[in-house]
Amino acid sequence: MRPEDGKKVYDQIEIPKELELTVRCSVEEAARRREARRKEEAENSAERDRREEKDLEKRGPERTGLEMESTEKDPLTEKQEEKQGRQRQRENGARSPIYRLLRRTAAAAAGVLIAFTVGLNTNQAFAENMSRVPGLGFLASVLTVRSYHESEGDYNIHAEVPGIMQSQEETGNRSLQADKVNEEIERIADSYMAEAKAEFEEYKEAFFAAGGTEEEWNNRQMNISIDYEVKYQDEAVLSLELTAFKGWINASEERHYYNLDLSEDRELTLQDVLGSGYAELCNKEVVRQIEERMAADENQIFFGFGRAGDMAEGFTTVDENTDFYISGTGEVVLVFPEYSIAPGYMGTTEFTVGPMVKDGMGETGKRNKK
Repeated sequence: MRPEDGKKVYDQIEIPKELELTVRCSVEEAARRREARRKEEAENSAERDRREEKDLEKRGPERTGLEMESTEKDPLTEKQEEKQGRQRQRENGARSPIYRLLRRTAAAAAGVLIAFTVGLNTNQAFAENMSRVPGLGFLASVLTVRSYHESEGDYNIHAEVPGIMQSQEETGNRSLQADKVNEEIERIADSYMAEAKAEFEEYKEAFFAAGGTEEEWNNRQMNISIDYEVKYQDEAVLSLELTAFKGWINASEERHYYNLDLSEDRELTLQDVLGSGYAELCNKEVVRQIEERMAADENQIFFGFGRAGDMAEGFTTVDENTDFYISGTGEVVLVFPEYSIAPGYMGTTEFTVGPMVKDGMGETGKRNKK
């Protein structure tokens, strides 16, 4: 079923009252996870600065007596003090319970757009696994190519837009698949924010046209977020998730997945990662888990099953277009968007179906079987 058709059916379903709290908690939990990732990035950055400062301290005693007696401040000392100052600012800010509120208020008052270009993705699991692969021809890494925050007027925007980069030192090869993914990610990020803003403007116009007042409007804002996560990385396989979120009267989220075989410069399919019998395996697991979830929780509703069995066509089978990612433990996880197999309040639904197999990945499989 198409998501737009599922939404029409969902609008006709009576939703239990207790689900309002469940949905709100889910949205808040997603926000907490995003904030935790940003905090981890700040801590990793501070740790890198501390290591650099230790290196500078070790170099200090090596200077000559003439340099130590000079009335001019040593450039190394200046750099060290500057880094220490930045570190103290970060630590003091992180300890302050009103840090995020002050930052948001200042940005809103000034109406500024802060843009940063190219910042390293500090996902720890990804960084630890990143290494040069013999014979690969390039080193792939995921960078934040656009990072900006805007809190002005009707919008509160946080965007971290990724890009897949390769080093061509060994053979001069260039990943055409990575270039294709990068172009698509840029297009998705730009169009999502433009469409979200247009949607909010239409609602605002209709609100006042219907007789709403400024007092009733009460400076409402739409929250828009673009973020990403490296789900899995080994010497040959990269699994990347791009998330786009908007929230105002209600919240909605869409996700995009990119699973690449870096050694062969191609996109991976379910057949590649699960073998030729992938459809039967996936279908059996999805149905089993749907029935299991519905039996354990009456608030779990899926089209075509149980009390929603006659309301709409539900899950039937996976195909080559079914979204998936590879988890950090190497498990293949199927992903179904809002309204596709379940009511909207269920959000994006996921099913772990089994470990990735590599026999069908050409040179990738051969290398990993050794």
